[in-house]
Amino acid sequence: MKAFKIYTIENGLVETDDYDEVISLTWHREDGPAFTEYRYNGNIRYVAYYVNDNRHRLDGPAIIKYDVNGNIQRIEYWINDMAYSNEQYNKELLKLKVQSL
Repeated sequence: MKAFKIYTIENGLVETDDYDEVISLTWHREDGPAFTEYRYNGNIRYVAYYVNDNRHRLDGPAIIKYDVNGNIQRIEYWINDMAYSNEQYNKELLKLKVQSL
């Protein structure tokens, strides 16, 4: 198993152990995390949701970090590469829903 799984506009899915190999590519995925990092034992360490190289997710946290046991250690909410607290995120989602009516 490779350490990193990245979805990119240029090359689609890239699986590699070399982070530098994909850092210059445009991370993008609309139906799941664009970046997943695995621990040596195969457990997920970190996932990130990106759209057009911007941290972005409208149905949950865009960044999720797991501890060695697979428990969520940290979450971050992002919309269009702007960070939000959980409360701000929910307000922004409501605003986006109202604007779309």
